[in-house]
Amino acid sequence: MSAGSAAPPQGRTRELLRLAWPLMLSNLAYTAVGFTDTLLMGRLGVVEVGAVGFASICLLTLVLLLRGSVNTAATFVARALGAGDPPGVRRWACVFLSVALLGVPLALLGPALLDGLFTLLHPDPQVTAVARGYAQVRVWEIPLVMLGSAALSVMVGLGNTRTPMGLAWLVVVLNAALALLFIFGLGWGVVGAAWAAVIAVSVQNGLALLLLARQHGPRFGPFGLVRPTRAEVRSLVRVSLPAGITELAEVSAFTAFQGVISRLGPVELAASQIANQLASLGFLPAFALASATGSLLSRALGAGRAEIATRIGWRGASIAAGLMGLLALLFLTLPQALIGLFNRDPAVLAVGKTVLAVMAAYQVFDGVAIVLGGALGGAGDTRFRLIVTLAGAWLVMVLGATWLAPRFGVVGAWASALVFIAFAAVAYAVRFASGRWRKVGL
Repeated sequence: MSAGSAAPPQGRTRELLRLAWPLMLSNLAYTAVGFTDTLLMGRLGVVEVGAVGFASICLLTLVLLLRGSVNTAATFVARALGAGDPPGVRRWACVFLSVALLGVPLALLGPALLDGLFTLLHPDPQVTAVARGYAQVRVWEIPLVMLGSAALSVMVGLGNTRTPMGLAWLVVVLNAALALLFIFGLGWGVVGAAWAAVIAVSVQNGLALLLLARQHGPRFGPFGLVRPTRAEVRSLVRVSLPAGITELAEVSAFTAFQGVISRLGPVELAASQIANQLASLGFLPAFALASATGSLLSRALGAGRAEIATRIGWRGASIAAGLMGLLALLFLTLPQALIGLFNRDPAVLAVGKTVLAVMAAYQVFDGVAIVLGGALGGAGDTRFRLIVTLAGAWLVMVLGATWLAPRFGVVGAWASALVFIAFAAVAYAVRFASGRWRKVGL
């Protein structure tokens, strides 16, 4: 069934879930990697748990401008596919693979940029010492990650979500095996966890490039490197760059937010890191639904079926809200058992319980915001998302946490995140209902 067909509501739900469930399992795999690292770090100590989580978010901040831009390949490819334009599919795939080469200079500058970020955020000195060693190793995976991200995004735009799923679970197995060997077998500690991740992620993204050529090359032609035309560059600046800035703004805001929490102490940082890993059980499936919704919506717009695109967006948001509501109930009923899976320190359990209570309050809002934000991105309406993120993440969440954390501790900080997420959900819902995204061209 095509996204542009006049499918009944049940058909649209099936099509969404058909694309989304492999992505949900892919995101579950990435969560499993985080779970593995957090569990293993928990065996080393409270400082290590918080430091690895803090270093990971700093690394993510470093790459998100480029990775967020590259990930819009799915939007361009899906629009060309919906319009019945195979040469356009191949051309956009090649353009995004070429843009991904910017990962090479980013990796070379990475160590200096990370040091600057640590200096700016000035977390607890114990956290800084451990986090720096972890991050300085993982920075070298960036070039292959960028190329692999472009390849995986093209696959999603073409409706192939099973290959990304298989590659994601390969990372889980390989990372776990290598981490156990390097951390405990060879006694490398936190640096061993970093090298395990670098090897696993590099294998995944290298295979993504090979499988893109093998699975889709026969239909669309060889995928190589090209020089983008001026018109293509203008499209990238208008659509892809705001998407990258949005992701950078959102995650850098969360990095600053974590920096505020890190200054409260190792216990608060560790509890927040554990709670955030648990929350990923909900928002990563929501991200999968957002990717599926954005891809199908873009394909429907390419086929000239804006009314079908609208129904796809609302259906995806309703499914995500239901899933996140179930997670909220889990957080409210089993908080100590969930936190205790990672660390049994009484102080961490007490703080983690309060953080999960706040997170439970915003789960449904988060599901709606993630999916409708993905729907707007699939339509190419990326500048509105950027405005919401700059206004909400920085003015509400970061500034709010900076003021509330010294007065009300970690609960005050997370309350500011609750207000931001509710604001984003309402803003995206109003924008999507307005229909202005239908007029955005690529």
